Amino acid sequence: MLSQIEGLIILAVFGIAMIGLTWIKTHTERHADGFLVADRKVGIWQGSFSIAVTWVWAPAIFVCSLQAYNLGLPGVFWFIAPNIACFFLFAFLAIRLRNVMPKGYTIPEYVAEKYKNGKAGHIIFIIGNFLYLGSAIVANANAGGILLNAVSGIDTRTAIIGMGVIALSYSLLSGLKASIFTDVLQMIMVLGLALIIVPMVFFEAGGLSVYLEGLGGADGTHKNLFDLDVALTFGIPATITLMTAPIADQMFVQRAFAVKKENIKPTFMYGGLLFGLVPIALSALGFIGATLAAQGHITVDNPEMVAPVVINHLLPRAALYAFVLMAFAGLCSTLDSALCAMSSIGGIDIYKRYIAPEAGDKKLLMASRMTMLTVGVLSILIALTNPKILWVFMLNGVITATMFFPIVLSLYWKRMNGKGLAFAVGSALLIGLPFSIYANIKDDGMLVMIASLTTISISLIVSVLFGLAQKKSAP
Repeated sequence: MLSQIEGLIILAVFGIAMIGLTWIKTHTERHADGFLVADRKVGIWQGSFSIAVTWVWAPAIFVCSLQAYNLGLPGVFWFIAPNIACFFLFAFLAIRLRNVMPKGYTIPEYVAEKYKNGKAGHIIFIIGNFLYLGSAIVANANAGGILLNAVSGIDTRTAIIGMGVIALSYSLLSGLKASIFTDVLQMIMVLGLALIIVPMVFFEAGGLSVYLEGLGGADGTHKNLFDLDVALTFGIPATITLMTAPIADQMFVQRAFAVKKENIKPTFMYGGLLFGLVPIALSALGFIGATLAAQGHITVDNPEMVAPVVINHLLPRAALYAFVLMAFAGLCSTLDSALCAMSSIGGIDIYKRYIAPEAGDKKLLMASRMTMLTVGVLSILIALTNPKILWVFMLNGVITATMFFPIVLSLYWKRMNGKGLAFAVGSALLIGLPFSIYANIKDDGMLVMIASLTTISISLIVSVLFGLAQKKSAP
């Protein structure tokens, strides 16, 4: 669709713009609170734009159009509805979390402070968060690599490394301040371009009739919103993935601690509504692609890339440039957010708690940056193996499902205890994660659904049993 030179120029221009603007606006952050929680002064609209675009990662950009193309209307419904609803659920949980720990930084730190003797639970939450955040980096860097390869023929590994270097460069400068500043710019880009490109595609393709014809997906059989097969094989695991993610996701939690306390509820609710505009708009590209493919106008070899194929077929070259930039904006926003989340866990939960409890601001900041750099590089190296985006999305859900009920119960149930929390998350991870990996490799939708339900059930049952066995309330 584009030449390799054009692809490299787009990547370079995007990188120079993000790094340059970050340097002009924030310079180099010299204080830990600024780097980790943006001095806890983030306003409603800054926070809303930031959390919305942070959630616009590979699934929102590619899976929504993929599901529209493959599974039609029910596939899109089961992806978008819980994606928006999770913001509203998290808003209330975030208020509770902030009331319990007003000056907190991370979710593992909350576990350590809640259960003073719960070292095992603290370490398990560190591992769970690193697995989740690492997979977020892998999925988004990989998606960027696949996109550039598909549209310009650039080697996937070159594009993955390029995106990783860009996100690391400006994130290392000023941490969460850089992430939130670039998030606002990136969300404006994503919304602006999505709300321009999609209507252009809509009218150029032939209007409402073409859109409606594609609601059944590529094979035309999925127009029933309550399609039981789609609900079982995709809807249930996707809902578990999306609804459990925010409270176990340090990217969300970090912003809950960075936003002004009185602004938490509107920030996340507005963020959810802003986010929802993106997959709703981009799913139209999948529906239209299904119609065009059925009519023989386009060939879709990789359904994950149906959106750029449709744009390339219907619109001028500039529109494809714009889509690639929009995708970079969404993907890099999650890359930098995951890097910042990792840095807070490395600095607060590992370095300060276990290595240097009396560490001053300067050393804590250095440890946070070193964590960001080290884990970021390792995640990028894993991304070079090119795992499937949908696989990573589903595996993320299993990881967060292990932590969801233990966290929620610890916030509201006095009988929840540190031992139960550690056993609940640990056992669910040990059983659920290998099961889910196997199910995804087998590409068996029913097994994926069973793996998700098994994981979250183990976590809940073990938590409750340990709580009921406790004779008195946890501290």
